[in-house]
Amino acid sequence: MRLLAWLILSGGILAAETCSDCHADISARQTHSRHSQALRPILETPFASILSKNPVTEAGGLVRYNYEPSGTGLAVTAKRGDDSFRATLEWTFGAGSVGHTPVGRIGNSYFEHRISYFAELGRPSLTPGQPFETPATARDAIGLLQSSEDAFRCFNCHATGVVKSVEGPDISKAEPGIQCERCHGPGKAHAAAAKSSRPPPEVRKAIFNPGRLAARATIEFCGQCHRAPKPGQISSTPELEDPLSVRYQPFGLMASRCFLVSKNLSCLTCHDPHENARRNDAAFYSAKCLACHAEPVKAGARCKRAQKQDCLPCHMQRAVPAPYLTFTDHRIRIY
Repeated sequence: MRLLAWLILSGGILAAETCSDCHADISARQTHSRHSQALRPILETPFASILSKNPVTEAGGLVRYNYEPSGTGLAVTAKRGDDSFRATLEWTFGAGSVGHTPVGRIGNSYFEHRISYFAELGRPSLTPGQPFETPATARDAIGLLQSSEDAFRCFNCHATGVVKSVEGPDISKAEPGIQCERCHGPGKAHAAAAKSSRPPPEVRKAIFNPGRLAARATIEFCGQCHRAPKPGQISSTPELEDPLSVRYQPFGLMASRCFLVSKNLSCLTCHDPHENARRNDAAFYSAKCLACHAEPVKAGARCKRAQKQDCLPCHMQRAVPAPYLTFTDHRIRIY
């Protein structure tokens, strides 16, 4: 999907208030969504105070981390014996419903901190993807440096208006979080058309709306950040080949019979991208299932569909692909 990248780079970023002039309800929901909070300066998050209150240790106390506010970031000092290393954490990735992962810079390179906060655990622990082995040096304990490509990919999926450069992501003019133009592209022409006397069809054509895409294209669009399998590499059992794929919903959804047979099931069938997923609202999602599976159930059948009960425990179970991370398996099937 190169269209979004072209749209983002072809114009400036509008203030969210401009969109809310005409789309007040959508804007209000989006502003309070986890998408909107996907990236924040670390000092604006509760994670900063959590880390500052108590030092963090690992390897039985062999490695120790101390945190304190410093300028616009959170300074972290890692100590391993007499060896120490200091760096500054600038950003927090993640809205906090699952956790927070801090990112900072060493020189001109971004690094992912070795320590993250997990909501399910209720305290900091090892960031997924970091080596399990005890860090050999204090520098190693700070975290893994990211390539310019990886850093751009991370920021581009957690912020709006990120520009790719040789050094990595240029976020000087970016807006933290997934805001309107991250998915809809530059809105200046659309806003100008809306304020003019141009007819509604022309106003709509002046903005990109992913909701008008076909089902597969919609999933691929969302999969730019939520990750989707490459063309020709769709597995029928992705969760068996790679348990971590459960974390990336398009992998399972595109392998589901519901998607393959219906040809019109997409992320938008069940989710409004402007608001949070209703994780504890079984009735809401069961109603989505019954919109297609409402035919009469044979007498004596054990399927809970007959009583319009929760479909998810039998067809979309929750999985724990990594410690302290729980996700709903989107490969819809009978377990």
